[in-house]
Amino acid sequence: MPEENFELVRQFNQLFVTRDLDLLERLVAPDFVAHNGDTEVRGPEGWRRFLEESWEQFERVDTGIDELIADGSLVAERWTFDATPKNGEALRGHGITVHRIVNGRLQENWAIFHPEQ
Repeated sequence: MPEENFELVRQFNQLFVTRDLDLLERLVAPDFVAHNGDTEVRGPEGWRRFLEESWEQFERVDTGIDELIADGSLVAERWTFDATPKNGEALRGHGITVHRIVNGRLQENWAIFHPEQ
């Protein structure tokens, strides 16, 4: 089970890069909630809009996973983000997301991002 959950999180992480929005329905539960600091993103359609807004801001996005740890239905992900905006300076940093997985889909997650200074 952990390896299946790790693969789910890997595919979700790489959506920023692959832009394969057809995967969303398979990866994300219909009532998915992402807690990103003060912002909540709800459902596959909400995450689709979140990704599309990111792609509008950045001409290049790269993200990677440094570590995955599983405990039951939870997967903790330590990740990096490196993007070149269309206007302004590069955005680089790292973050941690804890994903809750139910019935083979992401149900909820909590993310913290720390930009490099």
